[in-house]
Amino acid sequence: MTQPGLPLLLAGWVVWAAGFLLLYAVQATGCRMGWHEEALGPVSALRIALIGVAAIVACAIVLVWKRAERVRDRSPLGRIVRLANGAAALAALCFAGVLWLSPC
Repeated sequence: MTQPGLPLLLAGWVVWAAGFLLLYAVQATGCRMGWHEEALGPVSALRIALIGVAAIVACAIVLVWKRAERVRDRSPLGRIVRLANGAAALAALCFAGVLWLSPC
């Protein structure tokens, strides 16, 4: 018999890791293809793409966290599920570097 929150235990971290890989893939592709040199106003196309990916991933992590918060399991496992997903949501703050760090 499976615990109610068990599938959510690592869900936030899986989304975070996938987002981290996606950000690096977009960054590497954008640098190689010269997106950092193409300006859309005062901002490069690469920076806009990175900000978009970071925002989508952060929203996905927060949605997983909110889902974990609704787990009715008040056992120690339920608490761990909620804390683990909250930590993943907090770790998504590392994606904020796309706002000011040099893209390439």
